[in-house]
This record gives sequence, structure tokens and C-alpha cells, in this order.
Amino acid sequence: MANDQYQIKQLDSYSVFLPPVGHSDSPAAMARRQAREEANNTYVKENVAEEVKGQITGSFIYAHPPNYRGAEAVTYTQQDWKRELARLKGFGIDTVIYQASVWDELHECYYKSELFKDYKFFNVVEPMLAAANELGLTIFLGAVGSVTCWHEKLNNQIIDGEVAKQIGCFDELCKSFAGGFHGIYFSPESTYPGFRDAALENFLGDLYGRFFNEIRSRNDQLKIMMSPATFYHAGKMDDMKGAWLAMFSKAHPDILAPQDSIGCGCITLDKQVEALKIWRSICDEANIEFWSNVEVFECCAPYIDETSRRIAPHDRVVAQINNAAPYVSKFITWELLYYGNPMYPRSGGKLSPRWFGGAEVD
Repeated sequence: MANDQYQIKQLDSYSVFLPPVGHSDSPAAMARRQAREEANNTYVKENVAEEVKGQITGSFIYAHPPNYRGAEAVTYTQQDWKRELARLKGFGIDTVIYQASVWDELHECYYKSELFKDYKFFNVVEPMLAAANELGLTIFLGAVGSVTCWHEKLNNQIIDGEVAKQIGCFDELCKSFAGGFHGIYFSPESTYPGFRDAALENFLGDLYGRFFNEIRSRNDQLKIMMSPATFYHAGKMDDMKGAWLAMFSKAHPDILAPQDSIGCGCITLDKQVEALKIWRSICDEANIEFWSNVEVFECCAPYIDETSRRIAPHDRVVAQINNAAPYVSKFITWELLYYGNPMYPRSGGKLSPRWFGGAEVD
């Protein structure tokens, strides 16, 4: 995602990314959305399932969503965090993944930092960690969130800058919160673009290798997790495995939890299993644990502003879980602070307890 592929909008005390004007409401974009919705609806009707073959036991959390108005945790106290995380724990969540301790493009930092002292400061990481540890949750802590890995073209200067920020942030987090988290989440998202690009794969491989190896040299007990997006490229998916193995040639994460990308419309249910088999093969060959990041939301009108997210229909999420169940060891989701939370009625619904093994969801 280059700089011309998003705009930054101020919301209350914080900022978010939004699509550029005209990007999401063009006739072509609307036609693609309609086709994806029809494909998913047809799949659900043809694969009605009473049994849910897995349960979601992990959730991303954050200071605030980077690209829509969700739960505004920038204001949470430790007691607020304890209330909200206890709510998640009450219906089976044992793992939380804090998305990013810094958002580079938003110039926001969520812990007391010297490296990012010029960014707008919100005290989020400290009270979140205190509450999560009090509740006995497993915590993956994201370092720097950025759009670096969405750039179509990378260079040594970009990679050097990203590595320096990631390592610097990681060192500060370890200094301030040593022992307070169990793993590191690599926050910048990426994907297979539908073709092999040796230069891009080499630059991303260098980024992963340099950062992941630095983490392990400092603390080899921390698990490293990534959650890349899943895009479907008709007739071009055969190269996806080779592309990712090339990117992981210098170092790979311990856990790969690809976004199933059903909610954001980058793939449809009828193509999901094809992609899952490729992800499974990548993880098997690279000795990586394979989780599924189940998107329990859907994008909705108006697509061009910060309100374009709501909770997904029950049967669609069941299909996502059931498709992934034969391939993965754990289900996580983006994200439960907001979707289905009665504090936020604009999220559009109530979480289904069947996604969480039958637990009650308030």
C-alpha cells in the first residue's frame, strides 16, 4: 500500500487510514463486492452445517483499529482492560494479540518511548499488560505497525529503516515490560501478490530475517507470530508456496496465522480450502505452527468512511471455521473488543456462542 493508496483521517483524539476518495465506491469495486457476496451466499446455502468443527480461542486487541472506528481502547484504564479482557476470557479466549505498540504512518505511540517521543502518546500497553497478566492470558505483543510490506517496490533504504524501527521498539518493550508478554507479533501485513517477484521476495526476506533473528538472539523463549493476508489469484496460486518459502529463507515465524480474508473480500468461501492447503504445505515445509485468523466481520456501506465494518452472519463464519478445521491447530480472530460488544451497537450484531464452543457471549 503506497502513500497514494490511503488517506489519513482524524477521529476524536486519534487517526485512521481510509481508502482514497473514489477507491471503494467505484462501479468496478461495487461489482466485485456483489460477486463475492453472491459466491459466499451460494456456498453457505450449499454447505449448511449444524456442527461447528472448531472454536475461536484467541483475539487481536489494540489501542484502536487502524482503519475504522471500533473500540476506542486509547481511553481504557487498567480496570477497563480487566473488564473487557475478562469478558473475552469468559467465552473461551485464552490468547490475545496486541496489534501494534506504535503506528508509524499515524504517528502514534502506545507506550512511553524515547525512540518515538515525537509521536502522539497514548498510555495503552502498560495497563493492558497488567490486566491481561492478572487474568492469566497468553499475550503476543506487536511492535511497530506500518504499511511497509504493502509497498509494491521496496529498496534497501526502506528495509533498513523498518528494521531499525522494529528492533528499537522491541528493545524498548523488553526494557519496559520484561516478562510481561509471551511472544512478539510482527505487525506489518503482507501477502502473495499473484506473481513471483524476486526483488520483492528478497527485500521482505531480508526484513523478516534481520528482525526475527534479532528477537531470537535477545530472547529465544519468545514465540514470533505473523498474520499475512490471503488473496485469491485465479490460475496463479501455484506460486504462492514458493514465494513465501523464499521470503522465509533467512528466518521464519514460529506461528503463521493467515487472515482467511473472507470478511474483507479478498477471497471467497469456495476458494478457501485451496488456499488453506497451500498455507498448510508452507507451514509443514518450514516447520511453522499453523493457526487460522477467522474474520468475523464484513465490510459494509458506506465503504469509503470509518464506519464500514459490522459483524458477519453466523452461517458464514461457521463455514470459515469448518473449512479451516482439518488444517490448523488454533483459531483466532480480528477482533472481539468491538464486534458483538454491547457497548458498541454500531458493530451490528451479537457474537454467536457456537463460534466459541457454546460459551455465553454477552
